[in-house]
Amino acid sequence: VGGGGGEAYELREVRRGFGSDDGAGSSASSSMDVDFDAELERQGAGPSVEFAFVPLTSTGSVGGEKRIAYVPSNLPAIEDMLKRKEIAGVCVSGEVLTKVAAEAVRRAYRERARARDPSSASPPSVPHVDDKSVLLHPDAQAELRRLVPVVSVFARHAPRQKEAVIAALNAAGRTTLMCGDGTNDMGALKMAHVGISIVSVPDLEAKQREAMEGVEKLQEEERKEKKRAKKGKKKLKEKGIADGGVRGGTKKSKKKSLEKHLRAMAEAEEELDFVALGDASVASPFTSKTMSIKCACDVLQRGRCTLVTMLQIYKILGINCLVNALVLTKLHMAGAKQGDRQLTVVGLVIAGLFLFVTKGQPLRTLSPERPPSSVLCARALLSIMAQFLVHFLAIFAVTDLSAAYMDPWDPSLVPDGPFNANVLNTSTFLMTVLATVSTFAINYQGRPFMEDLSENLVLLRSVQACYAVLFACAAEVFPPLNDLLQLSALPLGTKEDWMIGQAEGFTFTRALLLDTAQTMGFKATLCGLMVLDSVVAYAAEKAIAGFFEAPRK
Repeated sequence: VGGGGGEAYELREVRRGFGSDDGAGSSASSSMDVDFDAELERQGAGPSVEFAFVPLTSTGSVGGEKRIAYVPSNLPAIEDMLKRKEIAGVCVSGEVLTKVAAEAVRRAYRERARARDPSSASPPSVPHVDDKSVLLHPDAQAELRRLVPVVSVFARHAPRQKEAVIAALNAAGRTTLMCGDGTNDMGALKMAHVGISIVSVPDLEAKQREAMEGVEKLQEEERKEKKRAKKGKKKLKEKGIADGGVRGGTKKSKKKSLEKHLRAMAEAEEELDFVALGDASVASPFTSKTMSIKCACDVLQRGRCTLVTMLQIYKILGINCLVNALVLTKLHMAGAKQGDRQLTVVGLVIAGLFLFVTKGQPLRTLSPERPPSSVLCARALLSIMAQFLVHFLAIFAVTDLSAAYMDPWDPSLVPDGPFNANVLNTSTFLMTVLATVSTFAINYQGRPFMEDLSENLVLLRSVQACYAVLFACAAEVFPPLNDLLQLSALPLGTKEDWMIGQAEGFTFTRALLLDTAQTMGFKATLCGLMVLDSVVAYAAEKAIAGFFEAPRK
């Protein structure tokens, strides 16, 4: 029971009424024991049932020094003992759970009757409590809401009792996952936040388990042989000359045995495909054919992977929308626009990258760290603002630099006119696409919830290909590619390329950029700004992630 040290305890009914002792001893010496009947008598509640947590190993009567009375004040102490691993866990049977619920309903009725008529000398008569429906009674659920989170094992529970346990956990603010394999689990499967129906086929389960154990045994033997081989290579070489035939025969037999076990596992999985689903599959959103509660970990791993994927998609969409709005505004103010082929290519690239983001697979191990539950959390919002600020500055720098090489009296600079390639829309197109691609690479979550970017090869190769194409266009390495994307020729960056009309509007930033372009060349300056944008955005994201993860460690 549980994973802690010490004894495991069980909740039992130990006494009924005043002075009627079951051998547990009315004079308890334990500091955690309370005379519950005396307390009820003082409150005028009348005779009642008393419960206590007692060691599972005990049979018959239990002395006060071993007993922990079941009273509200002791439940926090039980939780504290479980955290400190002083006790292994707490167990409760379905029968005792029903009695606790019935007694809670009776006690609540007596208290309400006493409150209505405080002058009454005789204890109020309690109506009959139906054991079949009492568990979902509001008074019973209020009591179970305090008890159920303390319990580690629920033993011998009927369908209505399972449903009541899940309802109490839900009311206590817990997130519940229920695994069931039959009709008797339907109520609890519907009540739980996550329901998993397990296909129960004993024969196939035994066959699959035997095959898996055989494979694991062979793998363990292989690991041991590798360890022995590392420790004494010289001895194994000398020995291999003498008994190489024997070792070869052993390897063949192991290979045949492994193939046999794998074949048995494949046959069991094929037979499972033809097994009819039961009523539990109708009541639950998930159905597992693994015949093991390991499916609970699978649901958590895949659910976390899906949640993280959707959160990063929302972050990417948010940043890209802000960047595109900024670029379109700047171009419209300058009378420029983007070409149809440019927008088509960008749309196809973004659609492909979004598809490849979803190809990230969950990890095989479940991380103790929890992912963010909402894209509106502080970390996500701060990350979006920080990355957009970096892209904002980079785009302003590129547009400011490009404007110096634009003719202000160019008749083609009309907001609603036809598209004409120029330095401004070419530079902003390259920077915008780079910011978009960088957003996918930077915001890819990776471990501990899903594969890293280096493991999602299709996304990694796509991002690398996009970077290569963008920098090739910026450096004009392959002019036909620039023509295909409707990009104009970029200036050399010399002072002779400046437009006279733009000289009057020089600012400190533009002067600095123009001096850099004059020294390094326009193409090199543009490539430098693109690299700087990606590096700073990546550093900002890592800094924010480190800030929010530091308190957890």
